[in-house]
Formats: sequence, C-alpha cells, structure tokens
Amino acid sequence: MIMTIPIPFEEFSIEQIEAFAENEFLIIDDFLPSEMAEKLLSELKFWRKENKFKKGGIGKSVAHTVAEEIRRDEIKWIDKNSCLPHTAEYLLYLEKLSSTLNRNFFLSLKDSEAMYAIYDKGAFYKTHRDRFKTQPHRVISVVLYLNPKWKPEHGGELIIHKEGKQKTDSIYIEPVYNRLALFRSELLHEVVPCHKRRYSVTTWLKDQLNEVSFLSI
Repeated sequence: MIMTIPIPFEEFSIEQIEAFAENEFLIIDDFLPSEMAEKLLSELKFWRKENKFKKGGIGKSVAHTVAEEIRRDEIKWIDKNSCLPHTAEYLLYLEKLSSTLNRNFFLSLKDSEAMYAIYDKGAFYKTHRDRFKTQPHRVISVVLYLNPKWKPEHGGELIIHKEGKQKTDSIYIEPVYNRLALFRSELLHEVVPCHKRRYSVTTWLKDQLNEVSFLSI
C-alpha cells in the first residue's frame, strides 16, 4: 500500500513510521511548498539551458562508462558549496529528513550526494540497485519529482521490486509533481520508458562522509 501525506514535510507521523518500517519505502506528496518546487524546477532547467547535463553512466571512477542499453537519462551532479539558492534550501530539507530517519530508525546517516536528472522521451533505466559493492554507503534513496500535469500515459514510473521468499512484489510510483519517494537503497528498482520529458532530483543519504568528487552513479 502506498501512503501519501499531502503536507510539507515537518516530521514523520506514526503512520508514516509504521509504513516505512514495514514496506521499506514511503511516498510523501506535496513535499515542498509549491513556490519552492517551482523555483527548484527552474534551477534544474537553467542548467539544462547551460548545457551542463551529461549522459548518465554506470560504474565508478575508472570503471565508469556510458551504457545506453541500461540507462538513457541525463544528469548533473549538485555541488552543495556552489548550488543555486532553492536547490540549497531543498538540501536543507533533506538534512532534516535525514535527522528524522536517524531518530526513528536508528540509522547513522552522515552525508548525502545529489543530482538533477532528466529523462527525455524514450529514456529509461533498467533494473538496478543504488547500494552495491562500489557504493556500499548509500542507505536511503530519495527522489523528488518535478513534473507538472503528469499523466499515467506519460509513463516514466519508478518500479520498486521487493524480493520475498516466495515472490517479488512490484510497486509502481508515478512521477507526479512535488512527490517525494524514499526507499532503502539496496532494493531493486527501475524507471520504465518515458513518453514525455521527465524531471527529478535524486539524492542518496549515506552513512559515510563524501569523498572530494562524484565520478559515478
């Protein structure tokens, strides 16, 4: 069951805590004040106009490579020290979210890394995990969707595959405007092909301080 909470984030409710503990994912609708969400989308589009996006790849450091058979999004990493003001404000929201997760689920989240992402028509990202051998410190994946007037026929859903003892359950999450999806980073998930340009900000909450640079995803 997907639980949506139509208020800006302040604190987890008892229902949200129970839902995340049971399901390992949570949806929060209307996560940001509407004006802030609009400004954040404008900042993302600004960097696209400045040609600062690049094709998303797989692997880390010297093993990093573009593999369009696996993913076809475009990304721009967010530098906390030089990002635009509303992006900086959004990252402060996520610091509060991290503190709340630490307090309620006894995690040890210490840092984050974030990027803007654009999926053009036909773009997808095949099934993968965000936490793996070369990225062992990603604990919680957080995706904020910035797609006004998104409709089911536009595709681009995030699908989380929960592996059980008997079967795998799939949860479909539509990338509607100002919706926040958070889930444990070890869960298998994918993005199905988009039929319209799709915008988001993806963040990983980590249990270790970041290194100097981001060279992979």
